Amino acid sequence: MVKHQPLQVYERQLCLSCITGIYGCRWKRYQRSHDDTTKWELLWSLILLLTFCLLLVWFYFWWEAHNDYSEFNWFLYNRSGEWSDGTVPILATTAAGFTYIAFLIVLALCHVALGQQLNLHWLHKVTCQM
Repeated sequence: MVKHQPLQVYERQLCLSCITGIYGCRWKRYQRSHDDTTKWELLWSLILLLTFCLLLVWFYFWWEAHNDYSEFNWFLYNRSGEWSDGTVPILATTAAGFTYIAFLIVLALCHVALGQQLNLHWLHKVTCQM
């Protein structure tokens, strides 16, 4: 009796599948790619890191400027004629962007640690540039 061997054996790697699925939107089973990361993907990783640094500085600026929030709100009041706290949307948007980029950076570091090829999904590339 002849026993057939599968051509490719997949190990269940739930953590690796989730990391690769979220970072690069590659949810299907695939062999671990040991190929080098392309120069374009390395460039996108650098852009991701620079965006993270920029948001870190921006978030720190707005966090430390809390003594000047009322001055900023008075400036907005003089421009628009209605009183509103303009710092809340700025802080909320900055914190959300910072968290999103930080999450992508952690996923990229996990890819590197697991020896996976970096392949950032186009949706993340577009979102990072907004």
